[in-house]
Amino acid sequence: MNVQRVLSMHVTNGDAVVYLFRKAGVVGTHVPWRDALHEGPVPPLSSLEQLSALRGAYLARRGFGKPIKILHDFEERDAAIQRAPEFSEIVLWFEHDLYDQLQIAQILVTLDALALEPGRVHLIASDQYLGSMTADEIAELHPKRRVVTRSTFDAARAVWTAFTAGDPQALLEHTRRDVPGLAHMRAALVRLCQEFPWTRDNLSRSQRHALEAVAQGPGARDELFRRAQAREEAPFLGDAPFYAIISDLQSSAAPLVETFGETLVPTVLGRSILAGDGRWDAAPSRWIGGVDLELTPYLWDDDAQKFLAVDEAVRP
Repeated sequence: MNVQRVLSMHVTNGDAVVYLFRKAGVVGTHVPWRDALHEGPVPPLSSLEQLSALRGAYLARRGFGKPIKILHDFEERDAAIQRAPEFSEIVLWFEHDLYDQLQIAQILVTLDALALEPGRVHLIASDQYLGSMTADEIAELHPKRRVVTRSTFDAARAVWTAFTAGDPQALLEHTRRDVPGLAHMRAALVRLCQEFPWTRDNLSRSQRHALEAVAQGPGARDELFRRAQAREEAPFLGDAPFYAIISDLQSSAAPLVETFGETLVPTVLGRSILAGDGRWDAAPSRWIGGVDLELTPYLWDDDAQKFLAVDEAVRP
């Protein structure tokens, strides 16, 4: 009797889950994606390799790792995903938070371009963090994988197109209705919109969380990180991006955080903003997806859940 061997590729968000795959006996080729797409430029480039080169240079510049290793990891990852047609099944293991949801969109767009036969790609969408599971819990998820349908591939492409667009208004459509086959995407994209400067103080939600964490009192960097993440419904920020935010708050032309002895404390402007009486008009240049925030004329109104033009949002 001939038994056809199933060759599996398992794609997930990072190395911690790959380690659990090995402990759990999840057999196959393991591909960690390793990119905080919510942070920095993600313009609509024509190939994965072009975008990886841009992303690698940005992540290294922000201090998220050694340049050579970051670029090597991206090259290895991209080569692996291009080999997807060699596998009987490709299983995507991802979580509900913003970090993972943007990776799902990118990966589905990449796999769709490879014209795989229907039924080859499966998704495990967890509402718990995979890296905190036991090997037994990981193994129990594998039979629950679901086939990615044509409508989900199309939805992922629409999300990715909106995310990489140069106008943030393109995101709004996807925050107002569920995304077919991607149950957590809508909430994640609302959280992404909250990373744009807000109408009330020109801070993003993550920047405000960081400032609030400093204002709570003395604490080591890891304690500040824990304080800020405790304010999230679905924590997504890694420690390196968080520390980069703290650095931005300290080093801008109008700093919101300063060092007092060996402790970080809010500046006068930082305290004023926390009291609801100030604006941060010297924020460092940032990108979100395809949007260069220096060029966009919009701010995020969280009460109305929409973008407002700067001249409409900021009045004397």
